[in-house]
Formats: sequence, C-alpha cells, structure tokens
Amino acid sequence: MPKLTIDNRSVEVPHGTSVLEAAKQLGIVIPHFCYHEALGAVGSCRLCAMSFEEGPVLGVQMACMVPVQDGMVVSTTDRTVVELRAHVVEWLMMNHPHDCPVCDAGGECQLQDMTLAGGHSRRRYRGRKRTYRNQDLGPFIAHEMNRCIQCYRCVRTYQDYCGGDDFGVLGSRQRVYFGRFRDGPLESPFSGNLVDVCPTGVLTDKTFRFKSRFWDLQEAPSICPHCSLGCATIPGARHRELQRIRAGVNRRTNGFFICDRGRFGYDHVNHPERPRAPRLFGEQTSWPQALQVLKAALAEILAVQGPGAVAFLGSPRASLEANFQLLRWARSLGGERIVFNPHGPRDRAARILTQVGSEQQRSLGDLRSSDLIVLVGVDPLAEAPVLALAVRQAVRSGARALLLDPRPVKLPFRAAHLPLPPDRLRAALRALGAEDWSAFSRQQGVFLEGARKALDRARRPVLVGGGDLLGAPGLDELAHLAQTLSSAERPCGFMGIAVGPNSYGAALLAAAGPDFDDLLQAAAAGEVKALVCLEADPLSQSADPAQAAEALKGLELLAVLDYLPTPTARVADIFLPTTAPAESAGCFVNNEGRMQAFDPVLAPGIPLRETGAGDHPPRVFSAETPGALPRHAWDVLGELLGEQISLSAVRSAMEADEPRLSGLAALASDGEGVRAAAPAAPTEARSGAGVGEKEAAPQGEFNLLVCEDLFGSEEIGGYSAPLDGVRPAPCVQLHVEDAARLNILAGQKVRLLAADQELVLPAVLSAQGAPGTVVVPRVRGGVTATLVPGGGARFCRIEAEARHD
Repeated sequence: MPKLTIDNRSVEVPHGTSVLEAAKQLGIVIPHFCYHEALGAVGSCRLCAMSFEEGPVLGVQMACMVPVQDGMVVSTTDRTVVELRAHVVEWLMMNHPHDCPVCDAGGECQLQDMTLAGGHSRRRYRGRKRTYRNQDLGPFIAHEMNRCIQCYRCVRTYQDYCGGDDFGVLGSRQRVYFGRFRDGPLESPFSGNLVDVCPTGVLTDKTFRFKSRFWDLQEAPSICPHCSLGCATIPGARHRELQRIRAGVNRRTNGFFICDRGRFGYDHVNHPERPRAPRLFGEQTSWPQALQVLKAALAEILAVQGPGAVAFLGSPRASLEANFQLLRWARSLGGERIVFNPHGPRDRAARILTQVGSEQQRSLGDLRSSDLIVLVGVDPLAEAPVLALAVRQAVRSGARALLLDPRPVKLPFRAAHLPLPPDRLRAALRALGAEDWSAFSRQQGVFLEGARKALDRARRPVLVGGGDLLGAPGLDELAHLAQTLSSAERPCGFMGIAVGPNSYGAALLAAAGPDFDDLLQAAAAGEVKALVCLEADPLSQSADPAQAAEALKGLELLAVLDYLPTPTARVADIFLPTTAPAESAGCFVNNEGRMQAFDPVLAPGIPLRETGAGDHPPRVFSAETPGALPRHAWDVLGELLGEQISLSAVRSAMEADEPRLSGLAALASDGEGVRAAAPAAPTEARSGAGVGEKEAAPQGEFNLLVCEDLFGSEEIGGYSAPLDGVRPAPCVQLHVEDAARLNILAGQKVRLLAADQELVLPAVLSAQGAPGTVVVPRVRGGVTATLVPGGGARFCRIEAEARHD
C-alpha cells in the first residue's frame, strides 16, 4: 500500500485512495464542497487545493482528484493554498444572499463552516448579485436557488446515484441553474437525499421548514421502521415533537442515503389521534389500575379455561426486547399459543430467512459490489426502496440485473425482465437449477438459459427474493438454488425481503411454534378466550382481515399494547400505550439477520404546537407533561412479569436464552450492527420445501396479485401527514392484451370481483407485466385497504363498466 506524509504525519492507505480521503484517516479536515464519499470527486469547487511538495506529483493540486502515490509529501497549510482557498470562498460568497437568519441550513451549513475556516469576514464585492426564481418542487423539498455555489452534488445524487431524470443542471457560465424544466413535484422516491447532500441552504426539508434550528434539536442514532432493510437514520425532535429524519451512515446497509418513505414517514409519532393513556373498556384509567385489571382478567380465564385459552401476538414492528419479554410473560403463565406476526404467510416466509446460513446471506453493501443480481418476485421500490438504490450502484459499476416478476415493475436501473405469471416463478427457479427449459415457451427458455449462463460466469452473484410473492416455499427454493450454484471459489449470495423492521427477529423467537393462522383456527373453534397484542393489528395486517375480525368477536378479553391508533387498538377491552421507536431504545434485526440498536430521541408527550394551540409556549403551566403516559413496551411487560429490569438485563437474558443472539448485549447504536449467528444445524430441505405450487387461474379468470405500494401500503407511514401529498389513488393494473380483449381503455372504470369482494377501480394499462395477471396495489384509506398483500393464490374476474364518451 502507498505511504504518504500530510502535514508531517504519515499514513498508509489502499491503492486508489485520494489524498483527501487519506487526510480524513489522519483526522485532518481538508476543506471541500463537491466531494462526497458516496458520489466521488469531480474537482469542481476548487476548495480542496493542497501543495504537493515532494513525490511524483508536484505543485498545487486538488486533493480529491489526486490518488495517493508512494513518497508524496503534502501540505494543507502552505501559504499559497491557504490564500487560494480564501479566494475561492470569497468568489462563492459574491452572489450569496447572506440570509442565514432565515435559512433552515443554519448551524449545519458547510458554506458557513468553510467561510469561517477560510477567514472570509468582509464582503468586498459591490456589483449586482446574480438572482434566480425559485421553483415549487413538491411537498418535500424547498428550493432557494440564490444560495447555490454550483458544487453539483444535487445533480450527481439525484441523477447519477438515484436514477432520477426530472431534476438537473440548466444554463451555462454564470447562469447555471439546478432544478426542473418547469415547476412540479420531484418524481424520484429518493428526492429527500438532496437535503442531506446540499452543502448550503438551496435544497431543504419543506416539512421541517422554520420549525427549529439544528442546535436546538434532540438527536440520536436510530433505525428506520418502515421496511426490513434496517437503514440507519438520525431523527430530530424538539418541543415534544418529532420534526425530521435525516440519513445516518451505515456502509453495510443503506450507505449514506434513505428513501422518502423513511425520511418523511415520521409523523406517526405526532399523530393527533395517537392513544396516549391506558383505557379500560373505552374509559381512561391509570397504569396501576389497567395492569391490575389485566392480570386479574387473565388469571380468571387461565383458572377456568386453562393456559390454552390465552394467546399472545407479537409483531415485526415491535423491538426484539419487547417481543422477548412477551415470550417470557407467556411462558410464565404457561401460555401455549405465542405468535410473533399477525400475517401467517409472511411469518412463515420470515422463518425461512432465519434458516439460511450466514455465509449465504448478503447485505446491501455486498449487493453494491455484486456483478450479477437476479431479482425474483420482488418490487424493490415498493417493498424495500433502498434495495433498488443498492442494485443501481452495482449496475453503474458494470453489473447485470435480471428480473423475474409478473408485475410491470418500475426500476431506477437497467434490467432484463421476464414477466412470468405468479404460479410459474418456482418452476423457473427449479429450471435454473436443473438447466431444463422444456416446461417454458421458447422465449422464456431463452431468457432462463441466458440467466443460468450469466450465473455460471458471475464472480459475485446474488439472488434476491420477495417474501410476499414467493412465500416461504419460494424463498426456500431460492436459497436452495443459491446453495446449488455456490462453490468454494465462487459463492452465490442470497437475500430475502420481509415486511417489517424486525421480521427476522420475530421469526427467530417464533422458532417452530404456531403461526397466526393456527391461532385463528383455535379461536374459531372456541379454544382461545383472550388475546394480548403487542404492537400488532390483526384487523388490518392479517392475511384475511375478515377472518381475524370474526375471531376477535368471540373473545372474552382483548388487550393491546401499541403506539398507533389502529383498528385493533380502538376496539381493545384493555389498552396500554407504548412508546414509538423514536421514543425508546431497542433492537431490530433486519432481513439479513443484522442486529441493530437504536436510542431514544425524545420523551413521549403531546407536541407543544397542539397544547399551545399554535401559540407556544402555552400560557397555562403544569408540573406534568401532557401525553407523557406511554411507556416502553419491554418495561411494561417486565412489570407484568413482576420484575424491575433494565434494557441491558433484558439483552443479557436474551443472549442466554438464544445463542444466535450473541453480541446483542454489547451492541452499539452508532455501529454497523452484528449478524445473528448461523443456525446450529441448517437443514438441506427447509420447512417450505414441501408446500405445493401456487395454482393457475381458472378459465375466464385472472391471477389477482395484491401488492405493496411505496407510499400507500406501509402501516406506520399510513399515519404520517407529510406523505399525504404523494399517496396514490387506488387502481387496477391490466396488461394491454387483456384490456384489448375486454375492450377496456386506460382510465376506464372496471369492476373487480374476487371471492366475496367487489370493487370499482380505474384501469391502468401496461405492456410490461405478465398477461393474465391483475395487479392491485393496496392503498390504506381507499377501497383497496381491505386487500392485504401476501398469502396464497387469489383469482378475480374483470368486467368493464359502461363508458360515457
């Protein structure tokens, strides 16, 4: 490795490292604007000028553009470069409006920092300033173009890194403009990253505008709760209100960026209907009273009916510690029915992930450096958005991406797409393993044969599968295929996508126990008399909400611990309010089995903007904080167990109970996380292998595929007001061939008849999906809210409504 000296300090770095990056390893901050670790260097800002005094490169050079070579001697304090940097800062400030008092970037503005560091304190320019008209970029991003210093970070992030094509650089010379051809909302689902990369106040968070200064915020490292990828985030709070989310840095998961759902889906914490006090049969009560009544009611049912009469339901959005405490409580009561996911098929799919060896599992970081990625039954932008961002980086570096999916999947990267019907996906996986294409059409066979050859040639291939569409059997076969294609010299990786930030952790605790479908059957048979739900909502999250509603009607007692105003929480006999992830400490285990800790950002309480009726601070003062009654779920369950226990003690008990959680007790919230240990004896044929194929659609009917939508389906985001402006309208997606056969035009209302449901929806036509498959995205609050993604085969009929031309 080359060795160089910077300011009389030596450092040895890998080949290809820039001088700027080498200085960072020494703790030397070289001023810069355009450079960003995720974006690389373009040398446009000219601020990182250094004096190269000895070695193969001499003179004044831009540190971000010069790779390290052995023997280099570099000075950051040479008089020539110090003066040059001062002049660069002064040039950049010539046209700046100096509106720091009203700029949302104040306190975290790189331009402020560099201006002070450069010694620029007096404006000498007396000419007219360059001015621009700002644009309306939609509900998320505020635009103040006069503050721009032309570093190009925004364009490189939006276009190059994220794949957006509706925002770029316009103009030339002194009239360079960063924006759109015309006003309008930014279309990329990663547009919020412009806020993080902009070194000035040009692009700021519109949902956070004029709320707080950076230095007034409470912040802590956290984990995004909106999908299973485990992206690092940094929430910011003030006045008892969660006010913004910015991306954290974790090179193993999200890298430096997050999606807009994770960034702007924070408002569930501040939801005006959020239940904040214990309730007994609809009436507010105290914590001691609620816990006493719950204990007594369960004791009575257990005494009369036995331990099988009480069921416990955990959740993929509850922390690992809370789910474990629920398990301990159930065991202490002799409970036989403990489930950790209200959606049976999703639970079974997540359990498959826990049985895949850690040597097969791949992280998003691994994906970014892969040379072939095969996506099977997964819509990245809808189910796990940053997955699409990771695949894009691999494709930009020369990798190939292949997609096997029946839907017209939109992707921010180039990918060859084979639109197979849902019932043919598992057959395609077996064909890839056996190299037998005889069961497929000639066109399909050519695609699959090409995919197999590409897999054989690739050095770092990864197979990625969606749990909702493939289910447990499909994920099992995908993992088995990855195992079949692997060798000691060239392993083939696997990644499965689950639903919920802690699906893996919940499945790990569930082990070989029952799932929610078993629980529903027992309830229907009258065996279950009481149900305790931990941050779970079976009335909207189970695979069959109608069946769940019928089962809940027959209960003698329904107890719910939650922080959301869910349908299940509203009908609970006993309700106990818990803290949201931003208000508590805990751990989530992401889809690859990575344990990641998060810290509390704020204490629970009704935001001042509500208690002060828009005029805060309020004029009436109290010793008690309004809305401060929610408690950590793991703490409440500890009290129900009759013990006083700390979070660290809970984690130590978990390590002792489950060897695969080794390292949990020492987990740091600002680290990259620790992988759960591999299963003790991973079996060759896992639990889903013997389950039958999905059925083909009967004659005259269509495959009905209910799927997730980026902004319309996810549970927690459904309670966030900032996302209201981008929620889609319900629709039904048809292939153009099917639409032509039924004489249906784009936008025409059609009648969808499935089982006992009948919906009227506008038709959206596409030529990209599989003919014979109808796709309906679930949109909460709309007519498709009763349809839940995941589960077995579903079929429907489509009838055209009369057109009024």
